[in-house]
Amino acid sequence: MSHKSNSERLKETVLAYLKAHNTMTIATSRDNVPWAAAIFYANDGFTLYYLSDPDTRHSADIAKVSTVAVTINEDYDDYRKVKGIQMEGKAELVSQEAELAQATKVYVNKYPYAAPYLKLMMTPFPRVISLLEKFVHKLPGVPDFTTPFPAQFYKIVPTKVYWIDNEKSFGERQEVVL
Repeated sequence: MSHKSNSERLKETVLAYLKAHNTMTIATSRDNVPWAAAIFYANDGFTLYYLSDPDTRHSADIAKVSTVAVTINEDYDDYRKVKGIQMEGKAELVSQEAELAQATKVYVNKYPYAAPYLKLMMTPFPRVISLLEKFVHKLPGVPDFTTPFPAQFYKIVPTKVYWIDNEKSFGERQEVVL
């Protein structure tokens, strides 16, 4: 019989929550002015991958200051049921093909419909294209996309992660040991 530590159980709870949810709110800052944006993400462990246009405000902020904050939660109507994740970490553009392949795999596993879009984005990366071909062939119908959109993959590697669980106790907040 295996006995998991509280730390291991907490990690499993947070990873399950990450997998079960789709949007994060990312907070950046420029010249001491905060900015927040809701974005779809896919996770590989605690690393969050997301697509964003490099010209958006949050992407431009990250190019100058990589430190970000993230929250992932639902919209609860009862404060006693509130659960979610608070995270701080470093965000950066993903530019190496091996990591682009990993980000793409994680993303299309969660959002298969994104494969045709990503295929157009990844034309300079043959390894990623062959991975995407497998997903595109599984889709029930493939829209005819002819132009890539300006988004690129970014990742957030957390430096601190907190789990909020008001069902345990009001204001319950536990740090996840990474």
